[in-house]
Amino acid sequence: METEMARAGAHTLSLEGRSRASLTGVMAVSCFNEQEVVLQTSEGEVALLGEGLHIEQLSLEDGKLGVTGEITAIEYSAPARKRERRGLFGRRQRRDG
Repeated sequence: METEMARAGAHTLSLEGRSRASLTGVMAVSCFNEQEVVLQTSEGEVALLGEGLHIEQLSLEDGKLGVTGEITAIEYSAPARKRERRGLFGRRQRRDG
């Protein structure tokens, strides 16, 4: 996964009005139709929601994606490796005695 992330590069999202989105850091497209484009990026899962969505450009080698249509929402989910970390307060500490 680290190799895919390095190849995809840093994630950016540029929105022109509500009709065109350009993304970088794209590693894979999970699913797409005219109402939803779901993709994996170096920063986690991104879902573009709307009407009449079309993928105009896709280059997984370069990590670039272009979408046109009426974009009504953008949703992010945390990357799996960040979601699974619990940190100091998320761990159960065992006390003997």
